[in-house]
Amino acid sequence: MGMATGNPPSRASQEQALQVAESCPECTSIKPVLARIYGNSRIDYRYMAVPDFTPEQRLEGDDNFFDDDLNFRMPVEKRLDKFREVAVPLVTDVCARALKDAGVQASEIGKLVVVSSTGFLGPGLDCSLIKTLGLARSVDRSLIGFMGCAAAMNGFRVANDYAASHPGKLALMVCVEISSVHTTFDDNVNDAILHAIFADGCAAAVISGEKPGSAKAKGKFGIVDTHGWLMEGTEDGITLSINENGISCILSKYLPQYIAKNMGGYVESFLGMHNLQKSDMDFWAIHPGGRRIIEEAQNGLGLSEEQAKYSWNVLSNYGNMLSPSVMFVLELILNDHKKALAKGERGLKQGIAFSFSPGVGAEGVLIKVM
Repeated sequence: MGMATGNPPSRASQEQALQVAESCPECTSIKPVLARIYGNSRIDYRYMAVPDFTPEQRLEGDDNFFDDDLNFRMPVEKRLDKFREVAVPLVTDVCARALKDAGVQASEIGKLVVVSSTGFLGPGLDCSLIKTLGLARSVDRSLIGFMGCAAAMNGFRVANDYAASHPGKLALMVCVEISSVHTTFDDNVNDAILHAIFADGCAAAVISGEKPGSAKAKGKFGIVDTHGWLMEGTEDGITLSINENGISCILSKYLPQYIAKNMGGYVESFLGMHNLQKSDMDFWAIHPGGRRIIEEAQNGLGLSEEQAKYSWNVLSNYGNMLSPSVMFVLELILNDHKKALAKGERGLKQGIAFSFSPGVGAEGVLIKVM
């Protein structure tokens, strides 16, 4: 029914991020390859909640989060304290705009789904949102964590199930990731890749349950179905961990191959459940997880650059924000559809969105556009 996205205020260019990496004393043996890693990312800008990477944008009193010696060592509890500090106002703003876009009041929300892999708190963001948005204290709450980049798809599934089984009630689903508070610079290529691609962002959506054929609102997404598939023999593809120095991720060098090998079968089986084929899809919302992720998804599905343009746009301007990323892609697609409707054109009809979880799992949603 409504959607909104948002980011922290500081916008870092890839050149600025590279300068920080090259200045880090920990990065000794990998320093010769840093420029190539950052330069080949197809990322131009990213948003970071901590001011360390954008000193020229620092506000008065906005001190660096990390020490000036650039060793990026900090206990995980301090990182999570910073997560709460920056996440609460961000999710409040994005959720409020999603409610406004849907044309509903906070009191109408019966289900709240909060998604994050970078912030584990108790009381959590769900409790904060009840206070800051004025949600009912009886609201049904679900928290989804450690599902990585695919977590928005899991959030949609939980929100959809609630809305479908509670006619007349609405669900609010929000994803927020503040990767910058978990920045580390160990002397290895994996850490360099993580800092070269990950960023901060937030996205929210308001979901209602509608009987097939009953939804009349134009310029809205209808989520017809969700589908997940845990790929065989890909356990090393994406691994997440919490350690004394923050939350971290290891991406296997084989991850792009896993995606290229499995996505054709995954999409074919998903669409087959609805007697559809790839040629029936008007749009593709590929998770913008990185250059190789998009490229190998294209290769595995036989998609052109034009068909993947929305994902390339988000990657270039925002980087990989983990769970909110694919919702930024969907927002661009929906905006184009609304523009077409305003011109009296047909617009889009249907498409598919997908992203990837640790395991490796492919998680997707089939969408009809109204």
